[in-house]
Amino acid sequence: MIKVMSSAPAAPADNLCPSCSAPVPVDPRFVTWCPACEWNVDPTATVPVEVQAVPAETGARRRRAARREEARRAAVHVAAERLYAEVVGEARPRLRRDGSWFIAMALAGVIHLAAVALVAGSVWALLAGPLMIRVLGAAGLVAAVVLRPRLGRFGRDEWSLSRAEAPRLYELADRVAAEVGAPPVDLIRLTPDFGAVYEKVGLRQRSVLTFGLSMWEVLTSQERVGLLAHEFGHALNGELRRGLWFYSAYLALYRCYKVTDSRGAATTDPDIFIEVGRMVLAPLLFVPNKIAELVLILLGRHMLRANQRAEYLADDLAARIASSAAARSYLEVLALQESLESLFYRQIAAYHRRHSFHTDSGEGHDFGLWQALREYVASIPETERLRLLRVSALHMMSVDTTHPPTHLRIRLVDARGHRETRITLPEPEVAAIEAELGSVRARAARAVLTFNH
Repeated sequence: MIKVMSSAPAAPADNLCPSCSAPVPVDPRFVTWCPACEWNVDPTATVPVEVQAVPAETGARRRRAARREEARRAAVHVAAERLYAEVVGEARPRLRRDGSWFIAMALAGVIHLAAVALVAGSVWALLAGPLMIRVLGAAGLVAAVVLRPRLGRFGRDEWSLSRAEAPRLYELADRVAAEVGAPPVDLIRLTPDFGAVYEKVGLRQRSVLTFGLSMWEVLTSQERVGLLAHEFGHALNGELRRGLWFYSAYLALYRCYKVTDSRGAATTDPDIFIEVGRMVLAPLLFVPNKIAELVLILLGRHMLRANQRAEYLADDLAARIASSAAARSYLEVLALQESLESLFYRQIAAYHRRHSFHTDSGEGHDFGLWQALREYVASIPETERLRLLRVSALHMMSVDTTHPPTHLRIRLVDARGHRETRITLPEPEVAAIEAELGSVRARAARAVLTFNH
């Protein structure tokens, strides 16, 4: 075995950059780096590495795989930059129905037709065929039921807040929705997670707005307005993943892919009948599984541009409603996610040192978790925030594959120029909203500290 060891550069003793001799700010909690020349901006690039001797043929395969992955990554970067250039060049960005949009919708139509054919053929076989054909018809109907898309159910859970429980929060959401031009939201949820999502559930497509308290708690009041405007923007963009026609087809196909996947399915599907059938029919499920996988890849590829463009449009709305400064700053918070997770791990360890998991109910208070979170974020120096943004740009980081790279979203807000806020929140209103969230904040803190979410 050949070992190639490299370690992250140590902090300079004289607080001067070893590369360009510029002064280097030092905070023992964070990475020491040089903003002038970007020395040590990404220490993960210099972690210990072990290289094991391998046969020449295996090494060649790995190199080819690495080249393919690098080519794929480069293509993704080029596509992201091209889409950004298109959007930033538009005086008023809008959703485009280009060739990819029509291909995605056509594929969704094929999936719906296949589902209708399966049901119709199964009913015909069950009613008109001989015994064996009737058995196949019954199996087809069972398959249609199993593979039906799950559109979600509109209902309350422990993270939901009704209009009666949080009237001021809903009032703010309604104001932002009206300013954006979107319909009022039907339900607001606050979970322990990081991020936010606007979705429509059920056949009636009722709207649900979910905020992660891990993000909500560190935002200012204007940044929260921007986040609301961004999410309500998705109600107007007409994007594929939120349309009933496309999304129901996508869910049905994804369900087909998961049900026909015989690899380690017992750990992911709780239905024992589906699991037994999958084990028995594994040889017959290989082909439909591969077809479903291929079509899923095609759907994802053709809906990507539309979804990423919709995110840019939502950011533009956020800047127009909450101000460009608020939109930019809440986007910058996205780069802090890993830092906040590290704080949570420390808080969890401290909680379990102080409390017994079985005896401490923790009802009614949040153990100071959210206050600690806000204080930690406030203490992060500007140099560390800048470093995280540069690392994000270096690796083209994004919330997920449906979002453009975060640094390009920030660049677009900057390119649009200064915009004043249309909605401001006076302090009494902010305090009233905070009071309404007390119970769900306590439940969320308990869930974080006890891994119960």
